[in-house]
Amino acid sequence: LFDPVEKNGKLYGRGSLDDKYAVALSLVLLKEHLENVRKQNKGQEDLPFGVLITGDEETGGFNGAKRSLQEVKADFCIALDGGGVHKIVVKEKGLLKLKLVSKGKAAHGARPWLGENAIEKLIEDYMKLRTYFEQSTPDHWHRTSNFSVIHAGKSHNQVPDYAEAFFDIRYTENDNMDELIETMQEKIQGDLVVEMKEPLFFGGESPYLERLLDIAKNTEVGFEHGASDARFLVEHGIKGIVWGADGDQTQHSQDEHVNIESVYTLYRILDEFM
Repeated sequence: LFDPVEKNGKLYGRGSLDDKYAVALSLVLLKEHLENVRKQNKGQEDLPFGVLITGDEETGGFNGAKRSLQEVKADFCIALDGGGVHKIVVKEKGLLKLKLVSKGKAAHGARPWLGENAIEKLIEDYMKLRTYFEQSTPDHWHRTSNFSVIHAGKSHNQVPDYAEAFFDIRYTENDNMDELIETMQEKIQGDLVVEMKEPLFFGGESPYLERLLDIAKNTEVGFEHGASDARFLVEHGIKGIVWGADGDQTQHSQDEHVNIESVYTLYRILDEFM
């Protein structure tokens, strides 16, 4: 899993696609262009681009991209963290981590009528909450909810007096999440707590994107359902995209890999673009 293996034109290993290939590609690109400007008796400050590498995207990016971008001035940013050679991502869903808390009354498991089962109350609330996420379209560009974690109960012979559940919610520009949470809260017994809320990513129109599409002839723009550090670009008014090599959507899996030829294709396009 952690030893790289090259097989059938693919490089396997944890992080090969997400996102170590991008680090290597960026550094090679920087090295080549730096050597070229030095041949012209110029320095790094004469390069038309820079490279920002952070290491905390999987835990939120708050100490990496979010903090670093406060010191960066740029007209355009390419986040090598998604999409594919033939798909440039120009928008991503927003992220909301929601906690549902249910409280009951403890009692001995042999006399459940003396207590109030917090797990049962939580399940009843969940069944109501899920009705707000039943929309489905072919492209799935709508809000979604994943019931991902539950903590409840201390002993098999006790009526639980506390239960909590966590939901990974992804939303679009068509959702007003503050209003939605208020509406859902009115329909349930328990309490909803917003643990984290992150904005959508919108890359915006840019002549740099138009130039990139001119170079990458067979590439189109699209969207992704996940979130990335690119969302922090919006806070600083920096236009940009999310792009990357192909890896058959194997991020975080036992089979994670990057298709090697796509890395070379991506490099050639970026080299010409710069």
